[in-house]
Amino acid sequence: MQDAPICIAQVKNTLGECPLWDEQEQVLYWTDITERQVYRLVPETGVLTRWPVAVEISALALRKSAPGFITGGKEGFALIDLQTESFDLLAAPEADLPDNRMNDGKCDPRGRFWCGSIHEVSDPGLRQPIASVYRLDPTKGPEPDKVIQKMRSGVKTSNGFAWSPDGKTLYFTDTPTLQILAFDYDLESGDLANERVFATVLPGKGRPDGATVDQEGCLWSAHFAGSCITRYAPDGSILQVIDLPVANVTSCCFGGRDLDTLFITTACEDLSDAELLSQPLAGGLFSFKPGVAGFPMDRYAG
Repeated sequence: MQDAPICIAQVKNTLGECPLWDEQEQVLYWTDITERQVYRLVPETGVLTRWPVAVEISALALRKSAPGFITGGKEGFALIDLQTESFDLLAAPEADLPDNRMNDGKCDPRGRFWCGSIHEVSDPGLRQPIASVYRLDPTKGPEPDKVIQKMRSGVKTSNGFAWSPDGKTLYFTDTPTLQILAFDYDLESGDLANERVFATVLPGKGRPDGATVDQEGCLWSAHFAGSCITRYAPDGSILQVIDLPVANVTSCCFGGRDLDTLFITTACEDLSDAELLSQPLAGGLFSFKPGVAGFPMDRYAG
């Protein structure tokens, strides 16, 4: 186990998010939502590629049977291929809410794509509970995949989708509440039940953002404006806090050849000039060897 995370790509992302490990290519993808960039890093060689994209993309998931990604972003749900620059909009569930966009998202073990929206205004304190969580189900027929269901409403900022190792618990957070929620999850139907508070971030410790689960069933949750990642036991108790030299820690995922490296995205957003000077690595991509491994990331089955 390392003593502390190290910055492996000093990219100065305005809003780095959604790290995604491709175990087949052995590469890491992530997005800078605000700057409309998607990144690809080969950790073994340090080769970094970035692609400009036409719209804000906040969530990425790999596909099982086709190249490219299922995404959530400003326009809604879309299929994209960075190599061909194709963009196929599947659904725009909040086209009537111009201040909303899709935010965090991830696939469940059955290949459904879960993604939630955010009420995005300049002052986070003015966000209203008009965002929602959606589930995009893969279809088997010839028509484009447009089977989408609203699973939860009354949200301000959707974040932190993650599943327990057995797939029977879904974790999710509405960031401004400072609460990480847990739900009983039916893997066969994709339905939720028994909503409860899994953990609460104390005031002054930032806000819970992106998350992932390790092979011991523990949840790793990033703290935006909190300079750390917390590892929670399955009962919600705190096992470990990993400090970072930057304030805005946005998300994390396991990757590397043995899935034992925690990749961590960060952001420069909301930092003053003085804070940027004192945090020269803000917006960088970090890696950390926590002494435990994670799982391959689930792919979209559509």
